[in-house]
Amino acid sequence: MKTLKIIDVGTLAYEDTYFLQKRLAREIKLKERDDHIMLAEHPAVFTVGRSGSGKNILIDPGIIRDKGIRVIDVDRGGDVTFHGKGQLVAYPVFDLNRHAKDVRLFIRNLERALELTVSEYGIAADTEIEHTGLWAGGRKIAFIGIAVTNWVTYHGISINANVDLEYFSMIRPCGIDGLKVSSLREILNRPIDIKALKESLLKKFCEVFGFERLYRYPEDAFMAKEGVAR
Repeated sequence: MKTLKIIDVGTLAYEDTYFLQKRLAREIKLKERDDHIMLAEHPAVFTVGRSGSGKNILIDPGIIRDKGIRVIDVDRGGDVTFHGKGQLVAYPVFDLNRHAKDVRLFIRNLERALELTVSEYGIAADTEIEHTGLWAGGRKIAFIGIAVTNWVTYHGISINANVDLEYFSMIRPCGIDGLKVSSLREILNRPIDIKALKESLLKKFCEVFGFERLYRYPEDAFMAKEGVAR
């Protein structure tokens, strides 16, 4: 039975989730683990991908410091983005040998899972050929930035739920001039239950990627085993 293993780490520093992803990726590559998905929210952080530039962070370093925002260069695809409270981030660490060895298809499947998730909120979202992610009403609401090593994926996707959109005005999101960003809360004019959003996303991941069963790790036990403290 094809099982998706879930690790919900709650709110955790970006660096710690990256450490956990890399460990999972190594063990999955060695066939010691099944496919995993890690769910998280992060304290405020700008991340700059492999094709990105710090020039797309538009505010003074002093303001970044005063606001307590971390800036981290990362090894995912894409340019600069923001992660913060009220944004659901999901990191699928999958062995594409168990799916299709096609990175473009994997990205399209991520978009499909996102599209199906937001449709449960009555939102008709669109994708673009030129750029990854999801748009609603001409504004981007979900982001994709992945890395792949030996056909094992890491990094992942994010959905703006209740996140403070002001942070996106401090950067050139995805390195795209004039890109407008929105959130489920802004579109629906109501707060979003993150727990319910997680369940919707997991259900759609199973549907799109063909998982038949979910296994949820006791998160504190997993964190302790992996040597990560909150």
